[in-house]
Amino acid sequence: VGTPEDILNKPSNEYVQKFVEDVDVSKVLAAEDIMIKPITLDYKKDGARVGLRAMEKEGVSSVFVVDRGRHLVGYVLADDLSELVKKGETNVEEYIHKDVVTVKPDEKVNKIFPHVAGAKVPVAVVDDENKLKGIIIRGSVLSALARGGAEDVESE
Repeated sequence: VGTPEDILNKPSNEYVQKFVEDVDVSKVLAAEDIMIKPITLDYKKDGARVGLRAMEKEGVSSVFVVDRGRHLVGYVLADDLSELVKKGETNVEEYIHKDVVTVKPDEKVNKIFPHVAGAKVPVAVVDDENKLKGIIIRGSVLSALARGGAEDVESE
């Protein structure tokens, strides 16, 4: 027996394949099944240059900000960090955006999709202690839905 994603994507036999062929994956897959490892910045330790280098290396325009315990604080944008570097400043605290969309690891994709579709930064996956576990990008959701042929991601 595998994970829900394994069973849907690689059925072990013809019987299982027949059983899962009409399953709406958006109601089976959860955030933890499609999340990816986040790029983070420890706002008490790391400065603007560290954040910019991490973004450049990964080809992204935002990075999530955490404290030393990996609790989510917010996110910063490359433009803001670039401005800080130009000013010769390092403290990112005043540029942290707090309007982060968060979901729990067990939240189903059909509930997540509306958040991801309208978000300007990835959706953060956090546990009950608000520790950042992963992020969900639009492409991860769309890829999961395409693999499973989900029809209506907003229905239950």
